Amino acid sequence: MRKYVRSGACVCALAWGVGLGLPLAAQDEADPMAAMMKLAAPGEHHRHMAKLAGEWKAVSKMWLDPAAAPVESTGTMQLTPILGGRFMQSQYKGPLMGMEFNGIGLDGFDNQKQKHIGLWVDNMGTMMMTFEGACSDGGKVTTTMSDFVDPASGQATTMKSVTTMIDDKKFMFEGFARPASGGEFFKTMEITYTR
Repeated sequence: MRKYVRSGACVCALAWGVGLGLPLAAQDEADPMAAMMKLAAPGEHHRHMAKLAGEWKAVSKMWLDPAAAPVESTGTMQLTPILGGRFMQSQYKGPLMGMEFNGIGLDGFDNQKQKHIGLWVDNMGTMMMTFEGACSDGGKVTTTMSDFVDPASGQATTMKSVTTMIDDKKFMFEGFARPASGGEFFKTMEITYTR
């Protein structure tokens, strides 16, 4: 039921914006529908994401304490383009600290904001993390940021994620955390994906 309510809200918001003539990026005043369709079309960043489609083996390291040795585990991740290649859905499965870990992500590139966007949910919590950022090195490195409340400490935290394409058969995800009070980012996770 929830997904239909959300979809209905999006359709209503779109109709509202077009009906009132709210500005769309690079909108052609003579044809706002053409401007909207241009923003809706997958582009270069979406083609970079499409290269990741398929099943990947994962080797992960997690640092619960920056001074301690990491907790290591293995898993798999399936990456599937959806909605005409506009988004990439990820599904991660594998053991973590003696429990079965499952996570689902959704990544994309917002043509209007000109930013990479994403969200993540998993069976280790009830929050939804959202990310926003940019890419560099010809699309090989994507860096995004997420502000959230750390459920372990109850403190506001910023997470930086860096995804680096090494080649067509290998990429790496790194996660870094920083307390809202400031200080340096420290690495909390590293996942190497191969196929």
